[in-house]
Amino acid sequence: MKYLPLLLLLLLFSCGNNHVVFVEKDLPDNNIWLYADFFNASFDVERNVPYDIYFGLEHTGDYPYENIYLRITDDFKEKKDTDIVSINLSNPYGIWYGKKSGDIYSFNTLLRKSFKFDKPGKHSIKIEQFTRKDSLEGVKAIKFYIDSAGE
Repeated sequence: MKYLPLLLLLLLFSCGNNHVVFVEKDLPDNNIWLYADFFNASFDVERNVPYDIYFGLEHTGDYPYENIYLRITDDFKEKKDTDIVSINLSNPYGIWYGKKSGDIYSFNTLLRKSFKFDKPGKHSIKIEQFTRKDSLEGVKAIKFYIDSAGE
């Protein structure tokens, strides 16, 4: 019985996520993502195995749109690649997707499933908000993470 707290602590830390890469950028207290405020991440990939690649966003209930447009530039393959994607943050009835904690919604979406980088080594990604408005209100944090997809 005296080892129960230690066992619970060990169990808590061993049941975490399997993030290979995790980068988060908190936005200023005014919760505005400016068009000129890029999210950049550089990271190393050690093995040529499948990975699941995610984008995450934390926003308040004051976020004015049901989706967000992003321009994503990466060097995951031999040459740089740029995609423009639209990610739905709510359903057509205005109910937000993701987990809610107070007035903050955390939403994660899979960008690439079981993706294999061309080669191990250093890679980078740049994520920009790509809406028609210069500043997006209600955005608290931007996240990018990579999980092992299994072998």
